[in-house]
Amino acid sequence: MTKAIIKITDRHIQDGEEFSCELTTSGEFGVTENGCKIVYNETDEELQNCVATLDIEGSKKITMTRSGKYNTEMIIEKDRRHSCYYSTPYGELLMGIYAKKIENGVTENGGTLDFSYTIDFNNVTASENELSVTVVPKMEE
Repeated sequence: MTKAIIKITDRHIQDGEEFSCELTTSGEFGVTENGCKIVYNETDEELQNCVATLDIEGSKKITMTRSGKYNTEMIIEKDRRHSCYYSTPYGELLMGIYAKKIENGVTENGGTLDFSYTIDFNNVTASENELSVTVVPKMEE
């Protein structure tokens, strides 16, 4: 794994309202047998001390896991809906995840991952989400 600066731009639409945020943090990334992996610490106050991992299989599938106060594993696969559990300190939720787009440009030199997906509860769309993850390797000090 290589140390990196990771910038995440998140845009989502929920109940007709659009929200966006940007996060820049340090983390690691590397090429794996099936694609690549990105690991970073969440910095949002509510998600503090959570570690997020993106296991990326080409441009077809992303397994996003979060461990810590909020534990989850979301499978984001192009043109396929997955049921995923989202664990919070207040209980667990079962949600559906459906990926519309996955464009993976991350190599051993860094790059950008763009993807969009919907989240639903009981087959009713709760939000539409777009993420862009840019990975820039840290220079040796």
